Amino acid sequence: MLGPTSTSPPPSPTPIPINPTPTLLPIAPISDDDWSWGSVTAPATLLVYCDFQSPYCVDLAAVILELTAIYPEDLRIIYRQYPLLTVHDKASLAGQAAKSAGQQGQFWALYSLLSTDYDEWKDLDPESFLEWLLVTTKHLDLDHQQFEEDLRSKRFEESMKESFINAYDAGINGTPFIFLNEDWFRLNPTQLNLEAALRLELLTFQTYESPPEMAIDPEDAYLVHMQLNIGEVVLQLFPKSAPMAVNSFVFLAENGWFNGNPFHRVVPGKYVQTGDPTGTGLGGPGYFLPDEIDPDLDFSQSGVAGNIGPRTDLAAPRILLPGRLAMPCRERSLSPLPELNGTRTIFGRVVKGLDLLLELEVRDPLEDLLTPPQAYVESIRIEVK
Repeated sequence: MLGPTSTSPPPSPTPIPINPTPTLLPIAPISDDDWSWGSVTAPATLLVYCDFQSPYCVDLAAVILELTAIYPEDLRIIYRQYPLLTVHDKASLAGQAAKSAGQQGQFWALYSLLSTDYDEWKDLDPESFLEWLLVTTKHLDLDHQQFEEDLRSKRFEESMKESFINAYDAGINGTPFIFLNEDWFRLNPTQLNLEAALRLELLTFQTYESPPEMAIDPEDAYLVHMQLNIGEVVLQLFPKSAPMAVNSFVFLAENGWFNGNPFHRVVPGKYVQTGDPTGTGLGGPGYFLPDEIDPDLDFSQSGVAGNIGPRTDLAAPRILLPGRLAMPCRERSLSPLPELNGTRTIFGRVVKGLDLLLELEVRDPLEDLLTPPQAYVESIRIEVK
C-alpha cells in the first residue's frame, strides 16, 4: 500500500543551475488521455499539475475559470492530477470523483464545483467528504448510481496512486506546477502574472521577424491622426531625422498594430506611453532598431514623441522596441525631459491633442494591468503630404 509512511520524503533542495530544467524526467506529451478544456488549435496551452485539496490549486482554479472566459478561443487548459497522497487526506477521493465524473463527460463541472465550494469540504473527514460529494453533485448531469458505485468501490484509487508516482518520479516537487506552451511557468500563478504572460505569449503570433523595408519618402510630410477613445491626438513625424523609426511606425500603423493599444504607463509630471498591444509595457513587434539621434532635436520641449529605450546592440533584449511612444508634455501632468537628450530617438511631436494627454491619471502597466485603461488607441490614419 502507498501511504504517508511508505513513501520516501522528497530529496533535499539542490542549488538551481544557471539553466534549470523543471523536472527530472521529460513531461509526457499532451494526449487524448489528458483532461482538456478549449480548442486544440488554441495558440496558448496551459498545462497544470494540481491537487484538488491544495489551497494553492484552488486559488489557481479561480484564475483558470476567469481566463477561459476571457480567452475562449485562444487558451487551452490541460489538467493533470497530482494528488498529494502523503499530505492531503482527501486528495485521492477528490481525484477519484473527478475521474469518475470525467468518464461521463463532467470532469470540468466537478472541477468547478470542488474549487468554488472548497470551504465547504476542506475540513471534513474523508467519510463525510464522500457523503458531501454524493449530495452536492446531484445537480450535475451524471449517472449518480454509477458515480456512487465508483466512489464506494474505490474504482479509481489505483489510478490516483499512479498519478502521484508518475509526477513524483518526474521530479515535480509540488502543486500547482505549470507550463505555458511547454515553458515552465515559475512565477506565482496569480491572475495578474498569468494574464501578463498569456498576453505576451499570444503577441508572439503577431510579431515580425525583421524590420520592414524602407517604404517612406523622407521628403514627404507625415501626419498621424491617432483616434483615442477620449478624442484625437495628431503627431507630426520627422522622416528626415529618424527615417527607420518613422518607416517602422507607419508600417505598424498601417497594419493595425496600434489599434486597441492602451496608454499603459502614465507618469504625471513626466510622460505617457503607448504602443504595446499587451498593455504590460514589455511587448514589441519582434524586431529591433538602432537609435537615430538627431542633434538638432531634443526633449526640452513638451509634446515630443520618441522611443523610450537607449541605444544598445541590435539584438539586446532591453533596447526599445519601435512602436512605443514617450510623449513628454508640459505643465500640470507632463513635462520636458532634457535628461533624455542624446539618448533616445525622436521621431515626431504632438501638434494636436496634448490637452487630452494632460488629463490622464497615473497608471503602472503591471500593477494596473487588469484595470481598464483610461485611454486607448481606437485607430490610426496616416496622412501623407
